[in-house]
Amino acid sequence: MIDIFSEKGYLSTVIPSFEYREEQLKMAEFIMERLYDSENGIIEAGTGTGKTLAYLVPAVRYALEQEKTIAVTTETKALQKQLVDKDLPVVREILNRYYNTDFVYSLCLGSSNYPCRKRFEAALKSGALHPGEIKKLGPLSGLFKHNSIITRFDVSVPGYLWNEIHREGDSCDSFKCPFSAACSYQMARKEWSRSNLLVMNHHLFFTNTASGKTYLPPFDIVIFDEAHSVEEIAAAQMGFDLGYKEILEIMHAFYNEKKHGIIGAIGDEGARERCIESVKRIVPEIHRVFEELRKLLPTEKNFIRLREPAPYGKDLVSLLQEYLVLMADVEGEFVEESPRRIEFDVMRGKLFTYLEHLAVFVHQKSDNDVYWIEREADALLGDIFLRGQPVDVSEIMNREVIACYDSSIFVSATLAVGGDFSYIVERLGIENHRALPLRSSFDYKSQVVLYIARDIADPGSVAYNAQAASDAADVISFLRGNCLLLFTSYKTLREVKSMLAGKIEYPIYSQDTLAATDAFDRYVSDTDSVLMGTHSYWQGIDLPGDLVRGVILMKIPFAVPDAPPVEAKMERIAMLGRNPFSALQVPEAVIRFKQGFGRLIRSGKDRGIVAVLDSRIVSKPYGRIFLKAIPECRIVYSIRELKEAYASLCE
Repeated sequence: MIDIFSEKGYLSTVIPSFEYREEQLKMAEFIMERLYDSENGIIEAGTGTGKTLAYLVPAVRYALEQEKTIAVTTETKALQKQLVDKDLPVVREILNRYYNTDFVYSLCLGSSNYPCRKRFEAALKSGALHPGEIKKLGPLSGLFKHNSIITRFDVSVPGYLWNEIHREGDSCDSFKCPFSAACSYQMARKEWSRSNLLVMNHHLFFTNTASGKTYLPPFDIVIFDEAHSVEEIAAAQMGFDLGYKEILEIMHAFYNEKKHGIIGAIGDEGARERCIESVKRIVPEIHRVFEELRKLLPTEKNFIRLREPAPYGKDLVSLLQEYLVLMADVEGEFVEESPRRIEFDVMRGKLFTYLEHLAVFVHQKSDNDVYWIEREADALLGDIFLRGQPVDVSEIMNREVIACYDSSIFVSATLAVGGDFSYIVERLGIENHRALPLRSSFDYKSQVVLYIARDIADPGSVAYNAQAASDAADVISFLRGNCLLLFTSYKTLREVKSMLAGKIEYPIYSQDTLAATDAFDRYVSDTDSVLMGTHSYWQGIDLPGDLVRGVILMKIPFAVPDAPPVEAKMERIAMLGRNPFSALQVPEAVIRFKQGFGRLIRSGKDRGIVAVLDSRIVSKPYGRIFLKAIPECRIVYSIRELKEAYASLCE
């Protein structure tokens, strides 16, 4: 590791802008030690550490030396792509140039990210596509001729069209398919099986875990990048999310009075009529069940937890079970490889999966799961969802991950609370581990001014929003825009946004009226504007240099205490005789607070302001935990002091 990461090491000859970082070398050595000792590792690597190469290099070296397979899992598909396109080629060049060796790595995606040639051809033959849609699929037709792996990254196809042509696992004929020899998904799986390193995201990792580890090839070691999000994603992927519109779309694909749907292709009149009658009984029952469940939702919030088995849905489960029996009886009515048979297999698979989860929701037999109904935000009569997930994933993580691999490595810029890793260790069931806290390479004292609104009203008071809007306007105007405002609720965001509109002259792009990616893109392309968002903006967005001069944290990011997953966790902790606030809410908020703080400084040249418009950070005893968790920087308590301190940063 010294040969590679030292001041004049191999990395300096491969990366022209390389800067030696002591923390990067320490991290690489620490990970290599954990791998050779078959231990688990937890690393908090501050921004600027160079953590990606610090875990990739020892992982690949170890994999080759010990003939092991490594899985690297990160939070999003975009980060996967960055690893494959940017970081792993650097590792390969070092190994080629200085060790005369090479390795194979693969991008692993869920099956819906690969096109299905059979579905593609069926869609073209169906006659349902208009000329404009066929033209949009044209580039994909050309890619098929190359007999190489094609993914969603390689084509620009609208989402609704991609849904018609991507691989559907439940309906795939695998090697019986006439296109199997050139199937992107099958070629990808072959590549995965001979790779030394597999690059996936947390969603796929835990989908694979929930399916009995049958989707991905076996591996010996797993490295979780962006490990702060592992618990939340693990719970979601091991649970379910059933939509009202989703089940209606499935049933309408089988039959609706205007188009007759899949069932219309059944030649046996008696069988066809039995299927139609079954659908005609099911659809009204879907409406009835979801309408009754909708009535359980209180008007003042968009969710309600169910503590007992659902009062509605048993009849719907029975009707769907009977319908699937009918579908098995008429399967022979559909000609193999025909467009109708392909559609039949796809929809039957979707219905089977939906029914499995619906039965779990209705009967609620697991004591470790929490179940709730949720309405689309801001939609009084919009889609509603039936949701369920594990309350505590630590036992599952311990059994299915920690105990299954030689080593599990957890890496993030935000894992510790005041230098203590016990929160993440407990939540993820990590045993036999060592931890390494690494400070950031950046000099926050000379790069950041932290403004705390000490005299602002309490966030729970009616006066808070107006005062927060006024303080935010002062910061935005002083910095001339290029500010990111982070909220914990859409309600506060909308109210503060309305007040800000009359106080500042800069354009506002907000997550309440635009999709998160659209708001972000517009902000980046519009100089001196303002970006406002909630949960998804607290982490994962990168605004280096002058793209953000100020990050304004409106409130300490405590989770909503009555949100069903949070409430269930708090109850579980209380049953163990512990304080849920100090054991769960504070540590969780500290980690998210660190994520928000980290949006400002992304390079050694960045300068800026972090403003915290929540007086609890200095008035409450727990506030010290938040301040201790972030890098040391200059703190001011008034706009006048802020202006003076910022001016000195920029000198």
